[in-house]
Amino acid sequence: MKLVAVKSIHAELRNFFRALPLSRGEKILVAVSGGPDSTALAVGLADLREELGFGLGLAYYDHGLRSDREAREEGAFVRALGESLGAPVETGGAGAGFLRDTAAREKKSLEALARGFRYAFLYEAARRLSCGFIALGHTRTDRIETQIFRFFQGSAPKALGGIPSRRGRVIRPLLGVERSCITAFLESRGQGFCMDASNQDTAFLRNHVRQRLVPAVAEVFPGFARALDAVAEKSRLYGDFVKKSLAGKNPWKASGGGWECSFEEFMELHPLLRIESVYGLFSRGFAARGEKRIPYSFLRPLLRPPARKTEGVILQGRGLVVRLRKGRLIAEKDIVLNQKKGYFYHINGNLDFCIAGQMRVKTEEVLPVSTGMGAENDIFSMDKGGGLFLRSRRPGDVIFAPGGRKTLNKLFSAWKLAEDLRDLVPLVQKNGKILAVLAAPFGGKTLRLPDKESGTGEKLFRIRIHKIGEESEQTK
Repeated sequence: MKLVAVKSIHAELRNFFRALPLSRGEKILVAVSGGPDSTALAVGLADLREELGFGLGLAYYDHGLRSDREAREEGAFVRALGESLGAPVETGGAGAGFLRDTAAREKKSLEALARGFRYAFLYEAARRLSCGFIALGHTRTDRIETQIFRFFQGSAPKALGGIPSRRGRVIRPLLGVERSCITAFLESRGQGFCMDASNQDTAFLRNHVRQRLVPAVAEVFPGFARALDAVAEKSRLYGDFVKKSLAGKNPWKASGGGWECSFEEFMELHPLLRIESVYGLFSRGFAARGEKRIPYSFLRPLLRPPARKTEGVILQGRGLVVRLRKGRLIAEKDIVLNQKKGYFYHINGNLDFCIAGQMRVKTEEVLPVSTGMGAENDIFSMDKGGGLFLRSRRPGDVIFAPGGRKTLNKLFSAWKLAEDLRDLVPLVQKNGKILAVLAAPFGGKTLRLPDKESGTGEKLFRIRIHKIGEESEQTK
C-alpha cells in the first residue's frame, strides 16, 4: 500500500501539472498548516520539482484560534519542513483571539472570516516569494464532504461539483487522492505531521459533516463516493454549458466604478442567465467582505424584474446595488449600513465602494516617491503582517489622540457631527489600534495619529472619500 501510495501521489501531481500547464522556472507556494494533507503536498512537490522544473515556497498562517503552544509547534514544524525541503517559508497570523472576537462582534461566520484573512496572507506571501501559483492540500475526501453539505445548503447544480481543482492562481493538485493514501504516503517517507485538535470540534460545519453526516450517508449508501464523482462530472458539464451560453449574450459592460447594461437586453436573457449574469458581478469584486456564496433567495427577484417604467433600486445587499435608470441597469458596489454589523474592509489592493449610497470610498496603491510621503493625511503604510483595515465604528471605540484618550462618541460630539452620519465615518485600523478618523467629508474633521512605521511599509495606500455625484479629477 505504501509503495502504491507514493506512485499514486506522484502520478496525480505529474498529471495535474502537465495539464495545467506549468511554465518551466515557475514557482509554487504551498499553503502548509502542518497537517497530513498539506505536508504530503509539500513533500510530493519537492520530489518532482526538478523533473517538472518549478521552484517551491511554503507559507504558514496562524489563525489565533488555538493555544500559543500549538501554534508555536505548528509554526516550528513548517519552518523545519521548509528547511529540510530547501524551500523558503513565509509565516503570518491574525493574533490570538482576533478572528473569534471579530466574528462574534460582527455576527459573521468564523470559518468564512478566517478563510478571508488566510487567503489575503497567501496572496501576499506569493507576491513576496514571486510565486505564480498557490497550492492547497485538499483531497478527494474534502471534495466529497463539500458536495454533501452544499447539497443540504441548497446550492446550485454547478456548485455540487465540490471544490474546483483550479480557481485563478489557486490550485489543488491532490483532489483525486483519498485521505487514506495521504497517510500511507507519509508513512512510507517517515514524514511526521501535526494533528490539529480543532479538527475534532463540531462547532465547525465541516467537522460536523465529517464526523456525523458522512458516516450516516455511508451506512445507508455504501457506494455514495462513486456516485458523487459522477455528480461532480455532471456539475462541471452543467457549469460549462451555462458559462458558454452566457458568454456571447452577457449584456453587462464596465462603466466607471461599476457595470451597466440595457434593461431590454437583460430581459431578453433566459431567467437563469439573468441570475448568472448578476452573480458574475460578485466575482468581479462586488461582494461584501466575507461573502462567498450568494443565496438564491437574494437573486430570485431577477426572475421577474419590475416594468421598465419603474425606476429605482431593484436589487440591493451583499455589497451590490442594482438600479434601473432611464432604460438602463446600473450595478455598483454598495455598503448598506447596518447598526449591528457596520462594515469592515481589508486594504490590500485597490478598492472602490459606496457607503449607504451617500459616499464613495476609493483606495489605491501608490509608490513611495519620497521618504515623507507616508506622512500625508490620506496615505497609509501597511504593516509587515499585512494588517491595514478600513471599518465603521464599534461600541467602545477609543483613539489615543493628542491630549489623551478619547472615545469616538466624545470626538464626534466635539465636532458637532450629525448622529445619522457617525456610523458612516471610515476608521483606519492598524496593529489593532485606530490610526485615523476620516470624518472631514461628513462634516467633521480628519484626525491622523503619528505612525512610526509611516512610509516604511512595503505597500502604501491612498484613501479618497467624496460624496456621490461630486467626483473630482483627483478621485476619478
